[in-house]
Amino acid sequence: MRPLFLLAFLLPLLVLAEPQQRVLVVSFQSLGVEPAVMERVGDGLRTQSTAATWKALDAAETQRVLRAATMCGEDLECLATLGQRADARWVLAWGFGKIGSSFLFTALLVETPTSAKLATFTEKLPSIPDDAGPLAQRAVATLFKDVKRPVVLEPPPPPPVPERRFVTPTIVSASVAGVATIATTILGVMAATHYPRLVNALSADRPALDRTQRLYNLSADLSLGVAIASGVTALVLFLLGAPAEAP
Repeated sequence: MRPLFLLAFLLPLLVLAEPQQRVLVVSFQSLGVEPAVMERVGDGLRTQSTAATWKALDAAETQRVLRAATMCGEDLECLATLGQRADARWVLAWGFGKIGSSFLFTALLVETPTSAKLATFTEKLPSIPDDAGPLAQRAVATLFKDVKRPVVLEPPPPPPVPERRFVTPTIVSASVAGVATIATTILGVMAATHYPRLVNALSADRPALDRTQRLYNLSADLSLGVAIASGVTALVLFLLGAPAEAP
C-alpha cells in the first residue's frame, strides 16, 4: 500500500511540472552611455524579470551573446535566433542612447519560437538615473503585461504522520516491568542464599528462619507476577498504539 500512496503523492508533480521559462536580456545599442551605466541597467532588467516569475539568464550567459546582439540590432529573427541558442523562451532586447541633452531608453520583447515582437517600451529621460531599478521595473511590467505567466507549482505538503497512541501508559508499564524484574532477581538471590541456613538450622531457630524464607519466596513470586503482567501490558499497548498504515 505504501508504494501506491507515494505514487499518488508524486503524480501531480510529474504531470503538471513545466520547464522553467527563461528570458535572455541583451542590449543592442548604447550611444553616448558609459559601459558602467549599461551594465547597471542590464542587471536591473534581469533582476526585475526574475522577480516577476520569469528566470533571466545571468550576466555570464548573456555576455557570450552580447556582441551578436549588437550586430542584430532590432532585427526580430536575429534576436530570436540568439534566444534559441541560449535556450530562452523570450528575448528582452534594449538600447540606451543620448539624444541631445536627454536620454532615450527603448526595449522590446521577442518570442523566441515565433520571432514575433510581443511588446515595446520607450521612455525619454532627462538624465541617467542613479538607481536603474524603477526604470527596469516599468519596462518589465509593460513588456510582460500581456504575457501569460508560467505556472509555478508548489509541491503539496507531505502527508501528516499519524501519531502513536498509548505512549505514556506503554512507557509506564515497561518501566514497572523492568523494576519488577530487577526486584525478582534480587529477591531470588536472597531466597537462594537464605535457604542453606534454613536446612542447617537448629530446631529453635527454624520457625523464624522458615518465616523469612517464605517471605523471600512470596516476594519473589509477587515481583515475578508483576513483571510478567506489566511486560504483557506494555506489549499489548505497544501493538494497539501503532498508527494505522495509510491505505
